[in-house]
Amino acid sequence: MTLLIDFLYLLGLVAGAVVLVMLLTGLFFEVMNARHPERRIQKNRVNRRKWKELRQAPISILTLSACFAFGLFAQRQGWSLVPLDLTWWSGPLTLLVSVILYDAWFYWVHRLLHSRAFYRFHALHHKSVAPTVWSNHHESFAEALLNQAYYAIIVFILPIPWQMLVLQKIYDQVSGMLGHAGFEHFASPAGRTPWPLASTVFHDQHHGTFRFNYGHTFSFWDRLMGTLHPRYDDTLKSFEGSEQGSETAEPRSSKSR
Repeated sequence: MTLLIDFLYLLGLVAGAVVLVMLLTGLFFEVMNARHPERRIQKNRVNRRKWKELRQAPISILTLSACFAFGLFAQRQGWSLVPLDLTWWSGPLTLLVSVILYDAWFYWVHRLLHSRAFYRFHALHHKSVAPTVWSNHHESFAEALLNQAYYAIIVFILPIPWQMLVLQKIYDQVSGMLGHAGFEHFASPAGRTPWPLASTVFHDQHHGTFRFNYGHTFSFWDRLMGTLHPRYDDTLKSFEGSEQGSETAEPRSSKSR
């Protein structure tokens, strides 16, 4: 009973932190998008599903919080690998390794969710053809569990200090919302060939065209597996500097979503 109470306390802390980060990040992009309408990626689509997306968010947040809290709890109870002491080298190294591993996890889980057998768990997320910053948590319980189970498992594989795991989760939360923002505010050459980083355009094209760009932080799995959108590099380049981006999505519907 004491273990359960301790876990539920940790779960509450994690869920509260996730909600706080979500609200701060979401409001930041609401302001940025309103100030820079020219940065909209899909010019002919406007997402009017904000409140439907937010109604689904509690399921996603509780699921990801439970996965992440379990990982931290397993470390604290000594059930997992003993984490390395946090030093100038162990922290950055384990964080980098974990980010790379999560990107691989996300890519292959995402590809699985697009298969015929599993797409029913992912269909809800794709109702937002033109995503907004709030679309990040518009997902089913099964999808959230598949995506976020990484944080419950990685502590048994990688001796990552808990501080780095927390830092990664904050990054994951912010970058996930950035990828769904619908406006490209931070375009740079680092997001296109030969660099492996992804961008807002990267994930926006996935929603707009459905069959490309399955990665999270990096694009190298998509480049390796031939699932990179053929216009990705050029579209991102069009948003760099003072230039304005052009329509990225292939026509699927003339209706605003």
